[in-house]
Amino acid sequence: MSRALRIAGAGAIALLAACNSTDATGNGGPVSPCPGGASPQEVSLAVGHVRVLGDAASLSCVSLSAPDGGAATYVVVAANADPTPDDTGRFVMADSAASLSAAVHASRLTGAGARPVGALGAAAALAALAVRDDPEGRIRAMERRVLPLGRPAGARIEASVRAATSAATLPALGDTLSFKVPDPNADNACTTFSTVKSVVKAIGRHGIIVQDTAAPSGGFTSSDFSAIVQEFDDAIYPADTVHFGSPSDIDGNDHVYLLFTPKVNAATTRGANGVLQGFFFGGDLFPPSQCAESNQGELFYLLVPDPQGKFSDARSASSVRQDTRGTIAHEFQHMINEGTRIAENVPGESVWLNEALSHFAEELVGRDEHGFGDTRELGIADVADAQNNFADFNAFFGNNIVRLRDFLADTGTIGATSVHADSSLRVRGAAWSLLRWSADHFSGGNVAAFTRALVAGPDTSVDNLLARTGAPFDTLMAGWLVANYADDGGISGLASLDTYSSWKLREVEAAVNNGVFPLQPIALGSAAPTTRIVASAAAVYFEVGVDAGGARVIGELAPDGGAVTFPGARMYVLRVR
Repeated sequence: MSRALRIAGAGAIALLAACNSTDATGNGGPVSPCPGGASPQEVSLAVGHVRVLGDAASLSCVSLSAPDGGAATYVVVAANADPTPDDTGRFVMADSAASLSAAVHASRLTGAGARPVGALGAAAALAALAVRDDPEGRIRAMERRVLPLGRPAGARIEASVRAATSAATLPALGDTLSFKVPDPNADNACTTFSTVKSVVKAIGRHGIIVQDTAAPSGGFTSSDFSAIVQEFDDAIYPADTVHFGSPSDIDGNDHVYLLFTPKVNAATTRGANGVLQGFFFGGDLFPPSQCAESNQGELFYLLVPDPQGKFSDARSASSVRQDTRGTIAHEFQHMINEGTRIAENVPGESVWLNEALSHFAEELVGRDEHGFGDTRELGIADVADAQNNFADFNAFFGNNIVRLRDFLADTGTIGATSVHADSSLRVRGAAWSLLRWSADHFSGGNVAAFTRALVAGPDTSVDNLLARTGAPFDTLMAGWLVANYADDGGISGLASLDTYSSWKLREVEAAVNNGVFPLQPIALGSAAPTTRIVASAAAVYFEVGVDAGGARVIGELAPDGGAVTFPGARMYVLRVR
């Protein structure tokens, strides 16, 4: 799970944010809707209904009114539905009204989740700390660069590894084994690695726990190792295999190694804003002829407790145990995904969708541990109750909710399908929520079959999601982007696609944001429009009030006052009051 913004990714995002604040003027004055005297596109909706506008002429001149004689409040979602990741468009939202009336200001949507959540603030604080940064995403990007996935025949890869592997007998407790540990910070971990000795600490039905002999004293006890392998056997393994498929077994032992090594601790700089808690490296599933580091078997690399801070910052046994629970669930999906695509000889999954699936794995394991089921609608009290002291919340649920919070607080400049998923937590939150929303509406109630199909491919990235949902990207964007504002907001008349069925979105997001829902639309006023950037699979949200008996004309325009020119330009108009 990734915890640090790489300089390149952060710089790109900062540049977008800077562009987002540029004032736009047309020929020296404010940009006005309906350029060239265009005729307005009349939009008059009942509460909860949505109108989708996509052609440049309609976007430039929209007349909003209230059909029932009272004041109305609309949320206008200025979206980019271009399926190409990271394509961006520039626009201004022009407005004919002088100001919003007091009645319209008073009608802002709050929803059940916008109330303070009292004691659950503790969960919010824990979750906020837990996801500050996470460098694992760059490992997925590095894998795509250096591993020959989808080029040689997958069957030959697996056969060659099996031929090079010794007898598939299980080790015994106390045995000493050697493993190669890839450098997660290297440009090519197939060529940059070290060899460590480790001792077998626990053996389960599916997992084998081994610990580096260099691990500091004061770490895990035998009961800790037993608890780790039991959770892997009883919760993580069954949940991940049901939802993503069976892992490869190229070493023929029908087990997965979990190696706790201080090499992982040392990969995090002292005082860093985040921690590499653990990772899977796909090179372990290739023969040494194609990746010299390969251990020729299924293996995770995880932090060790380091109470005195010998290898990096000090980490207690209890904190490492807690922090690696979700990591194991997350990394196991990556292992299954890589092994499946090697066996099928298809290209590796894009980083954004691979990460979305692994973040979904965290949630699905948490749901299974609590018996919630894949589609049950959950509120904050379901996942952050006093009985579990927020431990399961922070292990399996909180990270996704907080990452999505960060996206909802700044929805326009980077989207769910961005290549910056290796460096941006906002992308991770958006990607998880897009996948979660898609499963709600396009899995036919069988989430496991839906996610297994995504892992199997053979498509990747947006094409994979479209193939598994059977829906065009326009449909996915219209539903998901509206649902990100409308769900759990007390809006009557909403279509199912404009909601999440699995989460009370406003409630859980407000709970990790000091009781305030993070997506706050821009109140459209009379000031000169501002040029805004909207990335593909993202949107900028505006609140537009219409006084009783009146109408209000707005327009989404190019910065020079003409028609918008980027191909993904869409406007989803939702009446909320």
